[in-house]
Amino acid sequence: MQVLINGTFWGQPNVGSGQYLHGLLRWLPQVAPQHRYMLLRPAVGGPGPALPPGVSSVIVRTPFDKVSKNLAKLCFEQVALPRAARRLARHLGPAVLLVPYFAPPLRSAVPVVTTVGDIIPLLLPEYRGGPHVRAYMRLARRAVRGSAHVLTFSSASRDDIVARLGLPPRRVTSVLLAAGDQYGPGDPAAAREEVARRYGLDGPFIYYVGGLDARKNIPVLLHALALMRGRGGTASLAIAGRALGKDRRLFPDLDALIIDLELGHAVRRIDVPAEDGPLLYQACAAFAFPSRYEGFGLPPLEAMACGAPVVVSDASSLPEVVGPAALRVPPDDVLGWAAALGRVLGDARLSADLRAQGLARAAQFSYRRVAEETLAVLEAAARL
Repeated sequence: MQVLINGTFWGQPNVGSGQYLHGLLRWLPQVAPQHRYMLLRPAVGGPGPALPPGVSSVIVRTPFDKVSKNLAKLCFEQVALPRAARRLARHLGPAVLLVPYFAPPLRSAVPVVTTVGDIIPLLLPEYRGGPHVRAYMRLARRAVRGSAHVLTFSSASRDDIVARLGLPPRRVTSVLLAAGDQYGPGDPAAAREEVARRYGLDGPFIYYVGGLDARKNIPVLLHALALMRGRGGTASLAIAGRALGKDRRLFPDLDALIIDLELGHAVRRIDVPAEDGPLLYQACAAFAFPSRYEGFGLPPLEAMACGAPVVVSDASSLPEVVGPAALRVPPDDVLGWAAALGRVLGDARLSADLRAQGLARAAQFSYRRVAEETLAVLEAAARL
């Protein structure tokens, strides 16, 4: 069987879809070397990292590659990609096309398996975007109904997809993700020293990394910190991430809130390169993730894999990710967040217990399992 894969995100290994694609392609040839794996990559964009053993690639061009990035992307997804897949299947034998993000072709002669990590633009009004984004989502929503099967990353997302996209439950499968191999416990004391040297974070600190958009719910974390410090707490908060826009409905003004809450001395806004990600997780006294909605929620899993005590929202997919290995708080319960973080920071036994449970929980997730479960869906789709 030929496993043909949309390679749009191969050159973006640090974004969610890129991480997923890289983890999957590393393991698919190892768990099923009898198949052939080919990455179909758009001409627009950089070459990306070297391909893993057992994976080949081909560049698929469109008439718009030197005209418009957006038109080239749309033409690649809807015309050039399915056309290339049909041609390769004709010459190389039975094939299945994996599209690892929410952009399947409307028509394809080759069976398509589409990965839909979440449907946030269809669920949350502030994420629906302008006319072009809404038109793109209408196309994706219509096209995904023609996929032989849909993959997603959690049972919560699966329920949303079935309900909102009108797909039969038998055609949607949840495959939980995994943290990358770079995330491990390390030496917490050495990590704290290095973080103090590089980032000026002295003493115990709460850590958040991720998006700064509205659903991430960072204002609740800031209000909880203000409440903790008002009661005599001394912990600081490090926030890693950048707002990707200026629309205040989508990107709250965190700096203004920090000033209003008189937290300027207690909150650090930091930029953390990908290679330092494990270091911050290893060094923090607690990792906080107050998001209201996640298709999966990878940062809490990465944090647990690095030995950080984790506190997350009791919402959407996050309980599936952390299981019993983290404290869970309703996303908008400021008092609850202050109490949970205060417990982790003030109770050494609880902190140690959460570290141990988190490491054990994270060990249950692996990209080998992701590849095995994905392969079962791909093989079934190819037999349709």
